Amino acid sequence: MQTRRDSFASLCALALAKPALGARPEWKAGLAKVAITPRKSIWMGGFGARKKPSEGVLNELYAKALALEDRSGKRAVLVTTDMTGFSSGLAQRVAQQAQKRYGLSRDRLLLNSTHTHSGVLLANPLLIWSLGQLSPEQSRDVEEYTRELEDQVVALIGAALKDLRPARLAFGRGTTDFSVNRRLKTDKGVVSFRPDPEGPVDHDVPVLRVESERGQLLGVVFGYACHPSCLMADNFLLSGDYAGFAQEELEQRHPGAAALFVQGFGGDSTTHPRGTVELARKYGGMLAGAVEKTLSDSMKPVNGPLTPAYTVFPLAFAPTPSREEFEARARGKNTDAGRQVQEFLKISNDDFRKHAQEALKMMDRNERLPAEYPYPIQAWQFGRGLTLLALAGEVVVDYAVRLKKELDPETLWLAGYSNDVFAYIPSLRVLQEGSYEGGGAMAGARLPGPFAPSIEETIVRKIRELVERTRISSPPGAGARKQKPKEKL
Repeated sequence: MQTRRDSFASLCALALAKPALGARPEWKAGLAKVAITPRKSIWMGGFGARKKPSEGVLNELYAKALALEDRSGKRAVLVTTDMTGFSSGLAQRVAQQAQKRYGLSRDRLLLNSTHTHSGVLLANPLLIWSLGQLSPEQSRDVEEYTRELEDQVVALIGAALKDLRPARLAFGRGTTDFSVNRRLKTDKGVVSFRPDPEGPVDHDVPVLRVESERGQLLGVVFGYACHPSCLMADNFLLSGDYAGFAQEELEQRHPGAAALFVQGFGGDSTTHPRGTVELARKYGGMLAGAVEKTLSDSMKPVNGPLTPAYTVFPLAFAPTPSREEFEARARGKNTDAGRQVQEFLKISNDDFRKHAQEALKMMDRNERLPAEYPYPIQAWQFGRGLTLLALAGEVVVDYAVRLKKELDPETLWLAGYSNDVFAYIPSLRVLQEGSYEGGGAMAGARLPGPFAPSIEETIVRKIRELVERTRISSPPGAGARKQKPKEKL
């Protein structure tokens, strides 16, 4: 039997979780989604080992958008997609159109991808793997799909902005534990591509609730740090993997609401065990369950204004090998230095040779191999509370562990695979250990090789600068008096 004290405590908890319906909403929010599943067989992304195109659809692929407007009338849009990731070129074209059509500045557009390995291969000039296996017709299909996707995402952004209505936001954090680190270090110090139950992981499930003025759930944005590669290279059905199943389950539980998945710092995390549809569905259910539990718990209101920041800075590569070194690698007759690199990074003879051949082609065209890469990071600061931090590339979990120690972990939401997915982003530890995430995957891209040892400190320093700037710029309270927005539809 419930006592009066228990009843009073329950009412207090409910009041904290949901503001009174009569209170003026802090935000306007709009949601939209569009199916991006191709209707014909097409080459799939994620695994270079595939030898044929898709053979059907397991579940729909979607692009989804959440548009937000604070009391000052400033707008921002988050886009999530069931695909391996935006290339730099694709992201730039989408951002340019969003600026032109909707007046949306670059810092107010965040492009994230689930990184499903059962999505569509996208046209990307950096890629080497897979592209050589495509017929001319298959290559045209990939190019055509990428162009259509660009148009769909731009239109999606506009649809979300048109849907803006009074709304409230609340943030909470759950947990689930199906991810595992995939870099097992042997007794001899060699890293193998196998699950390491003792390796670092990030099991946080950040959850953003979007509800109407009357308390109806409009959407939920949630994240997790784990490769959506439960369905492996022998799968030829298009799918969002566990992230797709989690979104499906949440939308079935809440008809009319949109579920958006944001990938975290899962560069070296994977599902375990893996390899079947049943497992992918199981992990999706576990993630959806963690989100559902968080939605039913007390969540903290998210206040405005939204203060965005976006910056691009150079990430240095290790010194580029000489032409003579690349020529030896291309012939399959490595120098002593080449053999050491190949062994350290665990690159196959064929991939090592192809990478060298591509480097020589660039040199023959008088193209300079880059000494650095223009690396984007982005921050959205919500009032004096939540900080959404988005990094490009496949960021390893060491960054999550470090940032949650050095910054406020309760208000920090970490997103990888944002704005440009071009390479793994190793920590210094992973870089020094070598193997796939440490630099071996670079053999699949037209990049000179591993990053320089300065990578981690460079990124963390820039993150600190960006976060400090947005937090200082964000005034206390709910924001300034509402002004007429400059954006147009």
